[in-house]
Amino acid sequence: MRLLLAAAMLVAGLAGASAQGLLGQEKQILPMISDSWVAFRDYDGRQWIYFTTLVAYHCGLSEIRYSIDSDALDQRFPVPACDRQRPNAIDPAADPPYLTLRRGSARQVLVQIVFSDGDVSKAYRYAPCDNPGDSACAVLTDAPAPDAPILPPRSGQTIGQRQGEGQQ
Repeated sequence: MRLLLAAAMLVAGLAGASAQGLLGQEKQILPMISDSWVAFRDYDGRQWIYFTTLVAYHCGLSEIRYSIDSDALDQRFPVPACDRQRPNAIDPAADPPYLTLRRGSARQVLVQIVFSDGDVSKAYRYAPCDNPGDSACAVLTDAPAPDAPILPPRSGQTIGQRQGEGQQ
């Protein structure tokens, strides 16, 4: 009897979870997929920076902090209002999941999120992929040490490569 009751409760819990999508699980999921928080694309003469993954999990976020080519985290990407019946829905007309800049403007973007409960994520740094063609992609480079300056790459060094790495 107890086993049957436990099974019924499990099924009821799963049914409720599927009706709500991944609502409430953002804090566990987003750190696991941090390599896809941001993507870059060169299109139509502009540089597009996509925050689509984060916008899809917006119900679990109160803030998306970012900075371009600095460690300041002084800009905020708008977090759409949460629709609890469609927690992962994106309406690109009302809340575009991207920003656009002059082509080649951003060499890297630093991103940090604040969850709905006030917890703050680690900051992650992204750089555009080499030769992505028409696709959107990014390279997760590294999280900076607090107050670490962003140094421009030396000749022949890629943005995500630190001094001393990969040199023989």
